[in-house]
Amino acid sequence: MKTSKAEFDATCNLFINSVNNYFRHLTEVDSELNVPYIKQSEGLILKDYTGMIGISGNRKGFVYISADRHMYEDLIKIFIGIDDPSDEDILDMAGEISNVVAGNVRANLGANFMISVPVVFQGMPSQLKIPDDVSIYVIPIVWNNHEAYVVIGLQ
Repeated sequence: MKTSKAEFDATCNLFINSVNNYFRHLTEVDSELNVPYIKQSEGLILKDYTGMIGISGNRKGFVYISADRHMYEDLIKIFIGIDDPSDEDILDMAGEISNVVAGNVRANLGANFMISVPVVFQGMPSQLKIPDDVSIYVIPIVWNNHEAYVVIGLQ
């Protein structure tokens, strides 16, 4: 599916603002964003842990935030004060970030931009298949020296 530059920019800017606001307001450490780009559906970018949100309504697709374990550990230490979180704690944090970021975008786009509860996973699930007609936006971010990806797939 062909995506116009204006549509790409508008969608990326909403997610960029949401990610920036998340880190700035909740951790008081700004995130740094690298240049967003459009990617083909094969070979998705995934780090250690991922929180994914389904999108329905006027737009259909998904958004996910994928990061290494150390980033989630740092966030858990800030929010909860746990120094050695379990895998379950890490997955919960991955779902929480994706839910907050998608929820903030939904607040800007209105009720016709519906989001699901987060699906969280470690590594690359074998059943994860992205349809060919989905434009995929990748927003590389760095927070507190940790690299992560915000990936948006929309029809």
